[in-house]
Amino acid sequence: MANISEDIGSIRQAESEADIIVEEANKKSTEMIQEARAKVDSDIEAAKEEAQDEAKHILLAKEEEAGKEAVIITNTSESDIKESLRGSENNVDDAADIIIETVL
Repeated sequence: MANISEDIGSIRQAESEADIIVEEANKKSTEMIQEARAKVDSDIEAAKEEAQDEAKHILLAKEEEAGKEAVIITNTSESDIKESLRGSENNVDDAADIIIETVL
């Protein structure tokens, strides 16, 4: 009987040690999951910041490009307007000559 009693004691001791090992493994896996989540959250936040910075750079570049195009369009428009005014002035002189010739 002593052997059975010792065997039962050994089994209980092994069960207790197994329970401790399982509990430690659960704690360790919980810690690993928390660390992984923190790392993923950090990586996501870094990616968001990088994307926002890139978007700002693209926006600034497009604004600069649009500004340059606006200057070109303005210069072209001013030139076209001046040319139209010159043509109109010539037509006014021609029209005045026709009116004078017709009336006289």
